[in-house]
Parts: sequence; structure tokens; C-alpha cells
Amino acid sequence: MDNDVSIALKKAKFIKVRLEALDRSNAANRSVPGCGPGSSSDRTRTSVVNGLRKKLQESMNQFNELRQRMASEYRETVQRRYYTVTGENPDEGTLDTLISTGQSETFLQKAIQEQGRGQVMDTVMEIQERHEAVKELERNLKELHQVFMDMAVLVESQGAQLDDIESQVNRA
Repeated sequence: MDNDVSIALKKAKFIKVRLEALDRSNAANRSVPGCGPGSSSDRTRTSVVNGLRKKLQESMNQFNELRQRMASEYRETVQRRYYTVTGENPDEGTLDTLISTGQSETFLQKAIQEQGRGQVMDTVMEIQERHEAVKELERNLKELHQVFMDMAVLVESQGAQLDDIESQVNRA
């Protein structure tokens, strides 16, 4: 992933250099008769370069947001792994150390080797059971939501009937 980030940053720098070259070209083009400052040609060239610059900036912002989101998700993954192995939530310093040293990938493997496969498999089974329980809870909540929606429809239809009865009583 670091290689991909490096490639993306190199491409962004290359594009930035090209945009600067286009700015210089626009400035040089202003000395051509009929293409001076404020001419339609100058405005078009400037507008195109500014549009490209804005697209580059938006792309880089999206890239940075994606990179931050991936780093955050990776941090959460390392935190879950640490908790799974040790039963404790790691402090920020421990997380930073695991991530910066690259030990986060080998941490779970070391635990499997040191603690034995049995304990790790028990932990994995417990995690799977919890996951199934969460899925069951989610299904039950969806069913409950549907019951409430059905009740809302019934209450609404009964409200219409009550309004009809009230109007009949008022007419009588």
C-alpha cells in the first residue's frame, strides 16, 4: 500500500508541475497579438488550467480522506487483534508502537504460536458466537420494527375510522 501511495503522490507532483508549466505558457501567450490579458483566448486558457487545478485538488482531498479512513480502519483492526489476544484494550502508545514498527501483522501470529492453537480457536469460536448473536439481535430488531410499522398503519386506519364516526355523529 505504501508503494501505491508513493506512486499516487509522484503522479500528483507531476501533474502539479505540468499545471505550473501551463501557467507559464498562458503568461507567455498573453504577449501574442489578440491573446492579451482579458481576451477570450486568455480567459479560456486560464479557465481550463484553473479547472484542472481544482480537479487535482479535489482528487488529492479525496485521496487523503481515503488514506485517513484506511489508517483509522487499520488502527481499529490492530486494536481488535490486540484485544482478542490479550483480553485488554491497548492504550494509544501501544497501538502506535504496533503500527509504526510493523509488529501488528505478526502480533496475532506470535500469540497463536505462544499460546497454542486451542486457546486461539476458542477465542475465534467465541467471536463467531458473538457475531451470530449480534446477527440474531439485528433480525429481531428488524421484526420489531416491522411490528411497529404495522401498528402505525393500523392506528392510522383506525384514526380515519374514528374521524368518519365523529363526522357521522356531528351530522346526526
